Parts: sequence; C-alpha cells; structure tokens
Amino acid sequence: MEANTVKESFETKGQDKQSTESMKLPIPIILCGKAVEMGEMVSRLIQPELQVIHFINTFEDAKADLGSLVAGHGPKSPSSNHIGTHDYSKPPRAVIFGRGYSAAHVKELNHLFRGKASHPIAWIAGDPDVKSPTFPPGQNYAEKAADNVKRAFAKWSDAGGVNEDLVYY
Repeated sequence: MEANTVKESFETKGQDKQSTESMKLPIPIILCGKAVEMGEMVSRLIQPELQVIHFINTFEDAKADLGSLVAGHGPKSPSSNHIGTHDYSKPPRAVIFGRGYSAAHVKELNHLFRGKASHPIAWIAGDPDVKSPTFPPGQNYAEKAADNVKRAFAKWSDAGGVNEDLVYY
C-alpha cells in the first residue's frame, strides 16, 4: 500500500476545516489485540499514517477503558504494556481490533462505546467470515495485518468518515 493512501483519502474528500484539522497525520488510534508481540509489530508498521496511542490486550481491559479513551481521556487504569505513545492529548480516530478478539466481543464493545466521542470513530475489525490464522501466525502476518488496517481505515474515510458501524478487513 502506498504510504500516502490514508493521507490522500482525507485530502480528496473536501471535508470542512474542522474535520481536516482533526485528520492531520499521524492519526491517533487505539489498537486492540491479544498478542503483545504482534501489537508491537503492527503499531510500528502502520506508521507514519496511523499512530497507536494505546494498546489493549484483554477484553476486560477494553470494557474498562475504551469508554474513557474514545471520549478523549486516558485509561482508567495504567497501561499494562509499553505499546503506544500514551499521549492522550488528541482523541483517537479509530479503534482497531486484531483477529484475536472474537466477533461477539468486537460487536459488544462497538455497541457499548460507539457515539461516545465528540467526533466519529472508525471501528475496524477482522472479518468474522475469514478464517483466522493459526497461532503462531506465519511469516509476514504483521505486514499483512498492517496493510489491512490501513486499507480499512482508508475505506472508512473514503465513505465519508462518519459511520461508526464496523468496518471489516
């Protein structure tokens, strides 16, 4: 994927100044995944377009902290890992789930926390109809996952960047 695809999708939309201002690169996101090692790799590979501000690796932590995070505040409890900038000065524009999260958990979290931010947020997850890889995932899995995340975010943006339904990759 071209490095500027996400950026170009925002620049070509003709959005109002406030929306454009909030979409300046890097775009802050929350990444949710079960494997910390995979979260580290994916968070590096989606840069510079997307910047992980917080990584959540359990469903329980997601239920406890996503509401506060999408509202533009820090988590209620300190992060249990070092992934992400932990800079909560800019609210996230997306919540991205790795394939380690079940479709039921992703839907529940989307239902609980969509609409809690002052602006629309992309809710991106692996398509439940696509078989998840075996663990440990094969070679180049992180690169493919990062590419899928960028494409899904661009798809959301190209569709207007206002819908908080789940976008699948």
